[in-house]
Amino acid sequence: MVATGLVVITLIGIVGISVGKYSGQIPVNVGVISDKITFVGEGINSGFTFLKDNFKEILDYRKNAKKIDELEKENEKLSAKVTDLSNKLYKTDSLEDLKKSLNFIEERYKARSVSTSVVGKNDGNWYTSFTIGAGKKSGVKKESIVLNGKGLVGIVYDVSDDYSKAISILDSKSSVSFKLLKDYNSKGVITHDTNISDKDSYNEKGYLQGYMFDSAYDVIQGDIIVTSGLGLYPEGIPIGEVHKVVEDKNKSLKYVVVKPYADFKNVNDVMIIEPRNIG
Repeated sequence: MVATGLVVITLIGIVGISVGKYSGQIPVNVGVISDKITFVGEGINSGFTFLKDNFKEILDYRKNAKKIDELEKENEKLSAKVTDLSNKLYKTDSLEDLKKSLNFIEERYKARSVSTSVVGKNDGNWYTSFTIGAGKKSGVKKESIVLNGKGLVGIVYDVSDDYSKAISILDSKSSVSFKLLKDYNSKGVITHDTNISDKDSYNEKGYLQGYMFDSAYDVIQGDIIVTSGLGLYPEGIPIGEVHKVVEDKNKSLKYVVVKPYADFKNVNDVMIIEPRNIG
């Protein structure tokens, strides 16, 4: 529409000038027409400048969008590499930690130990029962002992060719004889059969409970307890630290609440060793 107006005005100007030339007069004000043409021309130039600037912005946007897309893809690759390296580092640390478990057992148990991973667990926050990725083919047998780099974890109760099922020492069916590290003569048993008033609260925290075989034994908060060597568990495997001592004078019993060393919210790599031969 602007272009049409420009053509019309231009034609009028040409006609006017021609008439003036032959008549000796210029019937129209050429200056006015010239001003109008200039005004229209400026409008067209402004339009072209606007289009040029916006076209440049569109090109810049596309260029920037492409660069952003490339950066996002590069970021995804770097994030994947970081995750992979973190997993490898975690696995390395976990295996290094697992090697520490060999320090807890006698040489005769080390030769036939089996390292494996937990591949399944019970519902809930705590690992009370779980499945490990090793079975009869790897030398795992029923009542084999499960431990990790922190200490005692549990015991195997069912074995197939390639997998085994185990319960942890948090399970109500579990029972472990222990002794105080500071005094091997002071012994007791980890069991869920106690009369501690806040036992449910301690269970929710993942703590163990038990009692001393003799209420005269000197046991205090912070004492370290290890497997005693009685029953199926080999001697000297760390279990945890005494969190609280509760005396029941009516029954002449001294109960203990124990915070386990193993993290039963996060059991991954484990070592399986043979049980003690008590036959």
